[in-house]
Amino acid sequence: MVPGARLIEGQFLRARADAGSRAPAPTAASPRRPDARLQVLLSVADGSPTIASVPGALRTARELAPVLDIGRILLCTESRGRGRSDGWARHLDGLPWTEIRSSGGSSSLAVALDPAAPVLVLAPHAMPDPGRLVDLLTPSIRAGSRTIWIWQGAPVAAYYPEAEALLATLPDGHRQFPGQAFTDRDACRAQAPSDSWSDVSNPAAVGRVEHRLLHSLGRPSDGYLARLDRTLSIAISRRLIPTRITPNAITGLSLIAGLGGAALLAFGATGVAVLGALLLWASSILDGCDGELARLKLLTSRFGARFDAITDHVVHAATFAGVALHVYRTRPDMPLAAPVMLVLVGVALSMISVLGMIDRAPPERRVRVTRVYERIASRDYVYILLALTALGRLEWFLWGAALGANLFWLSLWWWVRAQRSG
Repeated sequence: MVPGARLIEGQFLRARADAGSRAPAPTAASPRRPDARLQVLLSVADGSPTIASVPGALRTARELAPVLDIGRILLCTESRGRGRSDGWARHLDGLPWTEIRSSGGSSSLAVALDPAAPVLVLAPHAMPDPGRLVDLLTPSIRAGSRTIWIWQGAPVAAYYPEAEALLATLPDGHRQFPGQAFTDRDACRAQAPSDSWSDVSNPAAVGRVEHRLLHSLGRPSDGYLARLDRTLSIAISRRLIPTRITPNAITGLSLIAGLGGAALLAFGATGVAVLGALLLWASSILDGCDGELARLKLLTSRFGARFDAITDHVVHAATFAGVALHVYRTRPDMPLAAPVMLVLVGVALSMISVLGMIDRAPPERRVRVTRVYERIASRDYVYILLALTALGRLEWFLWGAALGANLFWLSLWWWVRAQRSG
């Protein structure tokens, strides 16, 4: 949903990563405080549409955060304490948000809004595409002009260079979502392109938005086998949306399945070892579900990302240890010192190399060659592992891992060094 390029425009929008130059600051036609930042006003009335169990307004706020320099997010609600009881803080973690309730006990919009700062009011019946919204908003910020955007015959957004102009249209003590923002006769009217908003006014339209959201969960680093896993993991994630299961719980389940599979692989006979390989495959699928569920339910966190990365490395190490133990038990005549040592060194250096040379770079900055290394470092090998376990030829996998892991980190180091020297 949110495009990879980050945007900064003047004082309120972030510059496009591929533009290379900052856009001019707003003109003198709209005087503002130098530190004024954009305020975003959203409506979350009772019965508002939810996208993957998250109110559409919260999803809009989260998606706008990377592309707009937002000073505050104001959520206009109806029920007292609704935001806290629904756990909105988890979805809006790190964002400067405030709840404005229409029924008693909360500040009015006149108190909550900074009159000298600009404000963007978004209608509740449609969700904007963040990148297209920035394109539409930029000329109004530069010109310092009030603007109302019309989409499919109805207003969907209104921009005021100073919130004071909006407050002047509201009754004293007004607490509700300001529908008056869309009827300002002094504001310019502009048509919004058909693909710049998504309709969320009815269940069928919400279903279409959720369908697009699910199909956006794939990653550029997914290989052909990973895409098969992704099909299965998305089907599971879709059914987990209405539940209270958290992404970190899925990561923990993936760890348990992976360690259990590695143990069965190490100590079991052929049939049990195949079951262990199947558990490792299940662990790989669950490893996709945790990130998908976090993105669907807006529950991403630094801890979750680190927990997921650590889990991946632990399961990788346990898998290769399980393979070595299985070969040691089933092929006592085979000398294992050399392949085991090569596997230990290769896997350790490969993990360190991936952490230091790939994972630190933001996904949008990873070039095509890096994507290839990401695919190789994924758990796609579980299919080869499953086939060789069923054939009783895990020693082939052991030798392949011994050579392949070392070729992986050596070639990655060579490529990174060539990039830096070039």
